[in-house]
Amino acid sequence: MKHWIYNGHIAAGENVCIIYKDDGYIMFHSPENGIGIKTSKNLIDWEDKNEILTLGQSDWPWAKGRITAGYVLDIGRLEKNRNCYLLFFHGSGPKTEKEGDFDKNASIGLAWSKDLIHWEWAK
Repeated sequence: MKHWIYNGHIAAGENVCIIYKDDGYIMFHSPENGIGIKTSKNLIDWEDKNEILTLGQSDWPWAKGRITAGYVLDIGRLEKNRNCYLLFFHGSGPKTEKEGDFDKNASIGLAWSKDLIHWEWAK
């Protein structure tokens, strides 16, 4: 972890998180709003999944402005949590970032999934 070799870049949003699953890699990143997803088999060539996770944003005053900074934690290595993932993310609102709410009203959200496609959260 002392010496690094630059191996290229990929256009993505900020706050990148990468996990390994099914012989490939899944990148979660932050586009303008929501959590974007890309996949790769080799960490060099990435395919944009054209999906943006916004979860229950439309129902959450605390996150209506923006959802960003998704971090996925694979807790599936524990036998009782087989195929379980936690998603921590940043929400701001009720105003948008352009209206000045990004740094004033920020919250942390939590969602969970068994397949990285369907997500649940406390209502």
